[in-house]
Amino acid sequence: MSQGKGYERWWIFIFVVLVIAIIAGGAVLISRHIGGGQPIEVILSSTPASTLEIYLSGAVANEGIYTFSQDNSLEDVLQRAGGVTEGIDPLRLKTRVLYIDESPFEQPQKTKININTASAEELQTLYGIGPVKAQAIIDYRNEKGFFHTIEELVNVSGIGPKTLEKIRDEITVVD
Repeated sequence: MSQGKGYERWWIFIFVVLVIAIIAGGAVLISRHIGGGQPIEVILSSTPASTLEIYLSGAVANEGIYTFSQDNSLEDVLQRAGGVTEGIDPLRLKTRVLYIDESPFEQPQKTKININTASAEELQTLYGIGPVKAQAIIDYRNEKGFFHTIEELVNVSGIGPKTLEKIRDEITVVD
């Protein structure tokens, strides 16, 4: 009788270990799918031209420098780079755009985003502004009208003084 209980305990132990392994494996797969993987890094030259040289790295199949006209879309750019790496949802990619200054003495002037006219996509390029906060900004300005000062942005749900300070130099309010 006691030997039967010993086997029963081993089977319970093995069953518990298998359940834990399955749960852990599922959690890893889900986190990889939700996490979006590596970001794609886009580096643009700061000199205006009819063509752009773009360095792509990260979650693309073929890292490297690609030349495009200003009429190309992000999809065109990704296709030239061989597409995104396997298992990456292109809609969940995070992109980072870096401007390279050709001259060590001149800094490129980044165009400020007008929070009175910016699209959700433009707003999401700001630090700490994702799809939900971008939509909240658009909803606020649709309901209340244009922002008269940058400081009014803190009236939008989810945007506090800390976020405002981090994006202050990147935004403007122009009617």
